[in-house]
Amino acid sequence: MEKKEKGGFAKTFSIWFGLGALMFGTYCGANMAAGTYASTYIVTLGGGWAIVWLAMFCAFMSFFCAVGLEFVRVYKVNNYNEYYLALYGVDKPQSNPLIRAIVTVFFDIFTTLKGLVNVAATVALFSELMNSLFGVPMLAATILGIVLFAFLTMYGAAFLRKFNSAMTIALIVALVVILAAVINIRGDVLASRIGNFQEGLDWTGTTVKAHFFLFLSYCFNTSAWGSTMSNYADQLRDRRDAIGSGVMMGVLVTLLFGITGAIVLPFMPEVISGTPILMICQKYFSSALTAIYWVVVMLAVISTAPSFTFNFSNRWAKVWKTEKVSHKVKFFVLSFAFLLACGLLSSVGLITLVKKGYTALGNIALFTIIIPIFISIPRMIRQNKINQAAAAAGKGEDA
Repeated sequence: MEKKEKGGFAKTFSIWFGLGALMFGTYCGANMAAGTYASTYIVTLGGGWAIVWLAMFCAFMSFFCAVGLEFVRVYKVNNYNEYYLALYGVDKPQSNPLIRAIVTVFFDIFTTLKGLVNVAATVALFSELMNSLFGVPMLAATILGIVLFAFLTMYGAAFLRKFNSAMTIALIVALVVILAAVINIRGDVLASRIGNFQEGLDWTGTTVKAHFFLFLSYCFNTSAWGSTMSNYADQLRDRRDAIGSGVMMGVLVTLLFGITGAIVLPFMPEVISGTPILMICQKYFSSALTAIYWVVVMLAVISTAPSFTFNFSNRWAKVWKTEKVSHKVKFFVLSFAFLLACGLLSSVGLITLVKKGYTALGNIALFTIIIPIFISIPRMIRQNKINQAAAAAGKGEDA
């Protein structure tokens, strides 16, 4: 990772916003587009506590993305395997081979499980939408989604990279249009519930304390995003860029949570389960607005399902050494197998996937990622000083 020459505000903003938009597009997957995140995490206990959860998430997301990007910059890593090896201090060739193997295998499994939860939710949402909008049987819709996503994984990597910023802008515009329609018919309800800490406490039967720990487990998952963003962080020039980009990620994704939460809040607890935003569009708005929501979902699918599937397939295609099968066929077979597992997992339902899957992964992340991150911060600071001293010495020799 070469350190690039500093530019003005435009260059700095392009780096910060570019990484933030990339995270925005990746984060806006099935659960977010469906409003499931909003009903399950943000507006579950009403509009007052929603502000607390949004602030809590923004703090976690900004901190871990900023620290993760700084770690990527200092250790010059560019994929999740290198990231975790460096995090555990076994990135050097002379490191203990057994520990390196354990770290590699563990985080291969962790990353695969994280992809399964995300993509399974996307498959579930796709099936529900195809069934609701076009009457396609659920099983047939699931198979259709698996085949579609497998082909998108084969041919869509370059497409996803080129159009990610455009998809992010389109997602924001479409969601704002839906939010405007909500304000038009229930703006008074939305206004009365924002900041209200009393209305909503009885919507689900859960307590503030129980929801806090559920949401805390979800927030722990933000600690893993540094490993994902290591693939895209080559433009970082200094610590300011790492911190600024991390904060931008936290703010933009919190904005995404806020918009979807504002859409769902006036209709709670009626839409507490299933696919809340789709239910709202179908029951209260015209078919044109439902079509706009379909655009949101398709953009979410394009930006999420193939990306996670690509991460899995790209990792294991390199292990599949045979020359008898072409690279594209390997990708399709691996993608189809991964997506088939996601299809089976999706049968348990979106809410169960969100609550159980992310809670489990968040608890795992607490011990395997969060604690090592805090332990590694002093080591990262020392390594940064070593890098700066080496760079200064190199400049002195050139002079």
